[in-house]
Amino acid sequence: MKASSPESQIAFLTNLQRLLSEGSFVATYKYALLMALADIAVERGVDDESELPISTNLIAEKFVQYYWRQSTPYLSSRVLQQNTGKQAGVVQMIQGFHNKYEGSLTAARHDQRQWQNLIRKVAEVVRVMPLWKLQTVGSEKLEFLYSNVGQGSQIALKPGIAFCFRKHYGLVADMVKGAWSRYVRRFNVEQLGDRTDLNEFLFGSERANLKEVGAIINEFQAGSCFYCHGSLKGDTTHVDHFVPWSRYPVDLGHNFVLAHAGCNGKKSDRLASAVHLNTWCEFQQRNAKPLAVEFDRLGILNDFQSTLRIVNWAYNHTFESHGLTWLRNQELQPLDHEWNKSLIPLLN
Repeated sequence: MKASSPESQIAFLTNLQRLLSEGSFVATYKYALLMALADIAVERGVDDESELPISTNLIAEKFVQYYWRQSTPYLSSRVLQQNTGKQAGVVQMIQGFHNKYEGSLTAARHDQRQWQNLIRKVAEVVRVMPLWKLQTVGSEKLEFLYSNVGQGSQIALKPGIAFCFRKHYGLVADMVKGAWSRYVRRFNVEQLGDRTDLNEFLFGSERANLKEVGAIINEFQAGSCFYCHGSLKGDTTHVDHFVPWSRYPVDLGHNFVLAHAGCNGKKSDRLASAVHLNTWCEFQQRNAKPLAVEFDRLGILNDFQSTLRIVNWAYNHTFESHGLTWLRNQELQPLDHEWNKSLIPLLN
């Protein structure tokens, strides 16, 4: 498996910084596009120098997820401005959907005909607006991400770019979200004032469906905590992101487990140990398909293969960086060389 050289990784980050600091931004679409490319690289890419094809429909689905929260009034006032002129068209489209489905992204996804119609409309905006303009800095074409052919409904990340997005995901997300927040603050000064919670409003988790997720998973876990295997009762039960939200912020159904509040609190933002990873793999091997049926029935976002790739990505990067994982209470441990023995059969 050949990885990008340190020099090419530095060039990637340097060029990304140039796009963010020198590029022309008349709306927040370019920030959303960069985040979409990073997220899709994690979900669908691999750690080598291969190209990664990406459709505008796939990008559009990410746009809807990002702007769903942002299409609601901020602190019961008005929707934050995302454009230098009138409100961004994607925000207006999603705002209509948000009102129609009473704020439930789950319900919106469940209405497949209307959902696909929205995705098509957003994909058209992606094609017309940010896709072929993202890599322009002044009069210079900085085509380091994908070839800027100027038309079409698919791009291909150039060799090594998906690897760089995956390798430096945390840094990329911080850079892009920071620039996005500064842009929004600049055009909403009077409404925002000195408030410090803008980042959480823009990029926090959409958790409206966690009650339904918990009810589904509880049946498959037979009412026991995923980590300590003790009995779950009422208010002591938490829906936990197996790969923490702070590591990768997407609510995919197969990434959720039920745990005691105490276990969830002690695990916090850490990855669970290889022991728990083995348990998760065994659980998914038995239940992934019936879980997907239940998630689909309720319109809960799920993609088991994407979840597998996210889990593999998160653990592999922790292993390579000699990071620690959570076992129980305050006990942490590194990953050994056999950390992925249960994961490999599922990936193949």
